[in-house]
Amino acid sequence: MRLQMLNSGLLKGMLGMLAGHELSVSERKPHVRHMIYVALPCALLLGLANFLQSGYPLSGLIVALAAVLILGAAFFLSSQDKLLTMAESLLLLLALGANITLVLLGGIAGSGVLWIYAFPFLALWLKGQRQGARWSLLWLLSMLLSIWAGSEFPFSHVYDEKFMVQASVAMLLYGGIALAYNFSHSQLKEKLYVSEQGVQAKNRDYLARLEQAAYHDGATGLPNRLRLLDILNREISLAQERGHTLLVAHIRLKKMFETSTIIGADASDKLIRNIAATMTAAVGSRGIFARIRRDEFVCIYRKHSEDISATDIIKEILAFRLEYKINDYAIHIDHTIGIASYPRHGQEAETLLHKAAQAMLQAQFANQSLVFFDERQEQQFNRKQQLFVQLHEALQKGGLSLHYQGLIDLKSGAVIGAEALARWIDPVSGPIAPAEFIPIAEKSGLIKPLTLWVMREAFGQLARWRAEGLNLRVSINLSARCILDRQLIDDLHGMLKEFNLPAEYVVLELNEAGLADETATAMETILSLHKLGFCLSIDDFGAGHSSLSYLKNLKIDELKIDQSFMRTMATDANCRAIVQSAIQLAHNLNLKVVAEGIESVRTEQQLQEMGCDIGQGYYFCKPMPADVFNQWARSWQINRRAVLQA
Repeated sequence: MRLQMLNSGLLKGMLGMLAGHELSVSERKPHVRHMIYVALPCALLLGLANFLQSGYPLSGLIVALAAVLILGAAFFLSSQDKLLTMAESLLLLLALGANITLVLLGGIAGSGVLWIYAFPFLALWLKGQRQGARWSLLWLLSMLLSIWAGSEFPFSHVYDEKFMVQASVAMLLYGGIALAYNFSHSQLKEKLYVSEQGVQAKNRDYLARLEQAAYHDGATGLPNRLRLLDILNREISLAQERGHTLLVAHIRLKKMFETSTIIGADASDKLIRNIAATMTAAVGSRGIFARIRRDEFVCIYRKHSEDISATDIIKEILAFRLEYKINDYAIHIDHTIGIASYPRHGQEAETLLHKAAQAMLQAQFANQSLVFFDERQEQQFNRKQQLFVQLHEALQKGGLSLHYQGLIDLKSGAVIGAEALARWIDPVSGPIAPAEFIPIAEKSGLIKPLTLWVMREAFGQLARWRAEGLNLRVSINLSARCILDRQLIDDLHGMLKEFNLPAEYVVLELNEAGLADETATAMETILSLHKLGFCLSIDDFGAGHSSLSYLKNLKIDELKIDQSFMRTMATDANCRAIVQSAIQLAHNLNLKVVAEGIESVRTEQQLQEMGCDIGQGYYFCKPMPADVFNQWARSWQINRRAVLQA
């Protein structure tokens, strides 16, 4: 069996049948032209040699004429790719015919003995391995037949037996050499072909893996952002053809960084794979997911109608319950979704992705689970983003200022202090209200540098007032974020030393909402502030998360009743009762009471009757720059003394 296979392989190799391809037209065309350029002068010279040699004039003449006619035709045919095979055949037919003519007319005993054996090699070079081997076998059979059977024709040359044996052996030898060469060449090409196929297969596999890595997420196998654009463009084209609509949902997972830190990298990858599997199963075949960042996904959902509400989306399409147990950890992942719709919100992939991301950010900013893209909300969001950039620049370049609003002792009428209030006049946008930029600072992380700037400016102004003989106190607002900052105590302690101020002259107003949770960090910070000697005040008391527990547990010095009660106190008996109760409660706890938002003499009189300690509002003065406040405070004190003396 092995011998049979070996013989089969040997035969195929000799016939040039192992290699997986033939020469292409572009490879064969130069061979044909080179053959013509070499064959024409050689044929003419050899024909001339035979013509001049005694006994062989006819063979020389035939070879020369045939060369001119056939090679000329082959030259013109080779100029066109479609006719190249015909040109090759003409060349080989010329060579084969010339060989047969030389044998029959006796030329092989003359000059033909020098070149007749070159035919197999020329055929292999010209026609390639497989076709060249066939032409070589045809030549070998034709030559042997012409030598041994040619003597039967009346015009053929008669060779002596010894020459016929020598010529036949020579033809067999050169034919064998040609076939052996073909065999080795065929095997080499086969090895090269197999090697090339292997290299190409490896390259294809490598390219496939590169493409997978370039266009897919490594942990989940989902398309990444680069691939997402192609997918969304394709889906938009299909939706346009079929009259469908698309939902592009941008999904952000909450607290993934914290969760990953707790459970570790491997468990985090497992978690994200489970999340991807849950979401893809929820939308089924109508949705395509892509992972664009560590904690962000995009879903392209095909739908047939625009008549679909946010409630339907939550209940039927995007109702993911991302709850898992990994490495004995029970994990629940909340998520925020922003949705843009094709064609309502855009007809290009980049536009839809951008608007879905904007909707997601709007949902995150508003603390909602799902938001559809809204042009007005986007404008508001862009306004906030623009203000964030401008506020950051203003903090760096000194674009803010402090105004001061007086605090009046309602019993004596004296100015006892001022609240420091940040003001911002942007060079481009003009005055920007604190109600607009303070929340932006709170949510963006700028509240800390803003608060530090306010404290430094206020501490410096307080030191100057004391140097000028104005014994005032200054009130500064502290946000919940600042209370949770462990660095706050060191910052305040350092400023007291820097400006040589006693802490009791500084009132730190703590926002009531920031005290609602009473976290351990907040409690610790407030206790430390009390120990440093700061006066602590609860700001906006009664407006939000009112709780008596922090009045009992925290070291508070005063309550500041929210200005909303001042607006209706004159006409609303219930409102007056609440204010009266708050004042009595504070006094029972040995706390002072500040009422802000006083705008009329009637409100002042009512608060005085209730025993309120301190008043603040437009009735006394508006917030003003420090130099103007100095003049106002001195004038107020002079006028108040004059009234008392009168």
